[in-house]
Amino acid sequence: MSSLPLIAAGLSLAAAIAILFWSFIGRRRTQKEAAGLREELDRLQHDLQTEQGKAQNLLGHMSRLQNFGIAATGRIPEREFSETLIDSAASLLHAEQVILFKIDEASLDLLPVASRGYSPESLSRLRVRLGEGVLGKAALDRKTLVQNNRDDQSAKDFPAAPYIVSPLMSQARCQGLLFVAKPQEGPFSAQARDLVGLLAAQAALTFEDHSLFKDRQQLCDQITDALTRAIEAKDTYTHRHSHRTRSLVRAVTKEMSLPESLTREIEFGAFLHDVGKIGVEDAVLRKPGKLTPAEYDIMKRHAVMGHRILQPITFLKQVAAIVLYHQEWYNGAGYPEGLAGEEIPLGARIVQVIDAWDAMTSDRPYRQAMTSTAAITELRHQAGTQFDPKLVDLFLKVLDRLEREGVSTTEEKGRSAITADLP
Repeated sequence: MSSLPLIAAGLSLAAAIAILFWSFIGRRRTQKEAAGLREELDRLQHDLQTEQGKAQNLLGHMSRLQNFGIAATGRIPEREFSETLIDSAASLLHAEQVILFKIDEASLDLLPVASRGYSPESLSRLRVRLGEGVLGKAALDRKTLVQNNRDDQSAKDFPAAPYIVSPLMSQARCQGLLFVAKPQEGPFSAQARDLVGLLAAQAALTFEDHSLFKDRQQLCDQITDALTRAIEAKDTYTHRHSHRTRSLVRAVTKEMSLPESLTREIEFGAFLHDVGKIGVEDAVLRKPGKLTPAEYDIMKRHAVMGHRILQPITFLKQVAAIVLYHQEWYNGAGYPEGLAGEEIPLGARIVQVIDAWDAMTSDRPYRQAMTSTAAITELRHQAGTQFDPKLVDLFLKVLDRLEREGVSTTEEKGRSAITADLP
């Protein structure tokens, strides 16, 4: 009986040792699992940072490309956009060869407009016909094509796999192709296919915007030409005067470093500032002598008439404002609303100075042209009264530069040189 406590004690000791052993094993397992979890967490964090970096990179490239479509520059930087697009494609897809094609509407050929990884000589020989060959069929079928299988294709063949080709689709019409080839790391993935499609879609939207902008500019030019022909039919002098003032506007706005879109508005404002004279009676418009007060009141209506003619035309609304206010005076004594100082739109203030210069230095039915010296003296005398004094100073600076360059600035020295830069 006396051995039972010893046995019980032995069993208790064994149990304690077992518990301690399994507890130790459990702690080792938990530590190992914790280390594994930490490693997995570190890997996931690294992958997340990598993906975030890729997302930021993609966002940066897409933002750059989108800016080409929405920037109101007045001129379409299509070449710059094309170069930026292929740079983005090469960077994002780690591809050594990229070509951007556009369809020539006349020949229906797909012509390369920008590329990476190809010599100018090889591109000059490259012509892709719509519906012919791999690229031509991709454009006709309007589907993105991925080819990773090299098969027995010769490296000299075009296109050589692996490659992705995606059509530039806009309003169910193919405008061109984006071709990406020779990836630096393995075949192209499904993600790469989607990315090429995204870049192609951005290119299609941008080219469509550019096309609409060009159509708008052409329509604007056509309407302007129609109006100027109407002015010329009414009064040949007014037509010549409008041409000269338009040419001088471009020289002044260049000196001011104004945006091209604003320059074009002011240029058209100068070209059309007298369009309202279409509604002025011939007896008043062509009178060889000085106008009576009543006749002068009739002549003053031309600013409002011109505004009424242009204001309904959506893309000439800003031009219409220049036409309406080009007879306002800096001191508020002008017409039709008596605006003063910077209440008068900048374009109207510029046109007013140039309009006065050309009027003074050209022959009128009721007087001979002033000399350039006399006209400059009058501009300085009226600075701060009729004209914006800062614009007078700037205009005289431009006149001096043009004279030194041998460019005509008055009617008496010849009209051809001063209008040579007009479209």
